[in-house]
Amino acid sequence: MKLRWRFLLLFLVAAFVPFTALFVVVQTSLIDQVREDHRRQLDTRVASAQRRLAERDANDRQAVHALCDHNLVVDRLVLQLATDRFDPQSEQEMVMLMPPMMRGQRFDALYLLDAQGGPSRGQILGAGHYPNAVGGRVPELVDALTRAGEATFAYEARVRDDDTARDVMSLLQGCVVRRDGAAVAVVAGHFLADDFVEELVGDVTPVEFRLFQGPGGPDGGGPDRGTEVAHFEGPEGTALRLVATIDDEPLRREVAALQQRTLYVAGVALLVALFAAVLMTLTLSRPLRSLEAAAQRVASGDLESEIPVTARGEVGRTMRAFNNMTRELAATRKKLLRAERIAAWREVARRIAHEIKNPLQPIQMEIETMRKLHQRKHPDFDVEFQGSTQVILDEVKRLNTMVTEFSRFARLPRPTPVALDLREIVDHVVSLHGSGGAELAVDVDSVVVRADREQLTQVLVNLVQNAADAAEARHGSHGGSVQIRLEPTDDGARLEVADNGTGIDEANRMRIFEPYFTTKSKGTGLGLAIVHRIIGDHGGSIDVEDGIDGGAAFVIQLPVQGPAMEIEASLAETDLPLGRPQP
Repeated sequence: MKLRWRFLLLFLVAAFVPFTALFVVVQTSLIDQVREDHRRQLDTRVASAQRRLAERDANDRQAVHALCDHNLVVDRLVLQLATDRFDPQSEQEMVMLMPPMMRGQRFDALYLLDAQGGPSRGQILGAGHYPNAVGGRVPELVDALTRAGEATFAYEARVRDDDTARDVMSLLQGCVVRRDGAAVAVVAGHFLADDFVEELVGDVTPVEFRLFQGPGGPDGGGPDRGTEVAHFEGPEGTALRLVATIDDEPLRREVAALQQRTLYVAGVALLVALFAAVLMTLTLSRPLRSLEAAAQRVASGDLESEIPVTARGEVGRTMRAFNNMTRELAATRKKLLRAERIAAWREVARRIAHEIKNPLQPIQMEIETMRKLHQRKHPDFDVEFQGSTQVILDEVKRLNTMVTEFSRFARLPRPTPVALDLREIVDHVVSLHGSGGAELAVDVDSVVVRADREQLTQVLVNLVQNAADAAEARHGSHGGSVQIRLEPTDDGARLEVADNGTGIDEANRMRIFEPYFTTKSKGTGLGLAIVHRIIGDHGGSIDVEDGIDGGAAFVIQLPVQGPAMEIEASLAETDLPLGRPQP
């Protein structure tokens, strides 16, 4: 981290931490105080609601048991069931009698059910809230009553409004009348309408009472800051819970106002600390910034960069030492570059001498053979003359090709980049490819980069021709395949030329781009070296990967911005004679 940023961070932390600690302490104290007050209010309201629920449950239980103990309608129904005299006429009588009996007890729902075992268990003998339900069966309601015993339980009662039937959650209680082999369950209670909670517990703001179904809150979890007031079991393990919560909106508003005031004070403190830090960093870090900028220039290659020594003490001595170091580095680099160039051109000269020596030997042999035949006046001299001169011409052609390739390699100009659609280059090279030989497949997208049109055309022509030669060497005139793929990347383009030829050995992949290294019998070994250099001058990279069916693939990555403005063609800028174009 830079020194000036360290100063800024130190001052900001020194200003921010105390205010943060103060805010946390004040906020925690405020929240604890308000929550304690809320807890007391909540406990008081919950106790009051539980008392009202208990009173209502007691009243309902008393009314239900009164129906079981001494009610003419229930007693007659039990007698009819015991004597097997409950017939359709009896059902119609129940339809007429149940609604007024239910309203007389101030219930919203009232069932009379057959509680005896067997197929008739749960048969509706009378329903005050739904008279026409007589004859239906709800055995699960009898089971819920059996599980609840004397307790209140939750159940979805079926009601009918006009022509529509619907289920309404209800709180029910019940008892069973058993006499003379018959059993009648009396189940009664109240619908949980929207105003049930308000009627039950009254207006208890800021405490709010809500009903939840399931094991937790509205989303299946525990209610936030809530206290359970009552719990009602339902059929098949379901449950209905009455939960009391308290509105903490005033607390949130007060905490938000405290946070806002704290932020204002902290902002002022941070501005003061920032101003002080800026003054100190300007005073202390300016010499160090100069040293940092100079070091970056040296890292980018400017070894002649020096900085004015304006500081004293340790910083001044460091700046003077830096200037001495850059002068020494510049001198050392010049020596190294000179030595590297000499070594490089010695290697090139050695390879050229080796390549020239190969065709000179057959030329010498053919000339000596023709001289001997001519001296002897041999009758086959004319025939041998034609063959020998053809050999000499072929070898001279090889020498000319090699010299031409070397000249192109040595005089390769620096790229002249323009905005270029690589798809146009691919289409142009494909149009140059003949109809015979390897089959050419193209899969390209339109990708625009800055590049030299002629040089990239030379690259693609070279790669496509090499791929076609490799494919034909393995498959002959039929069966060879070359694929060209072009696709955009995050920072440029990816160009791949793949073939199904013989491939390139792993050992040779490290040397494939060296000058004069070739695996072809008639190759000069400069084509891929030129390709490698062009791609490098454009700021890209080229690699060898596995191709089609054991073949090879050359993968080129090109940046969208193209070659850097200050790029130098390495051989064109050398101070050796071979590196400069000759007039």
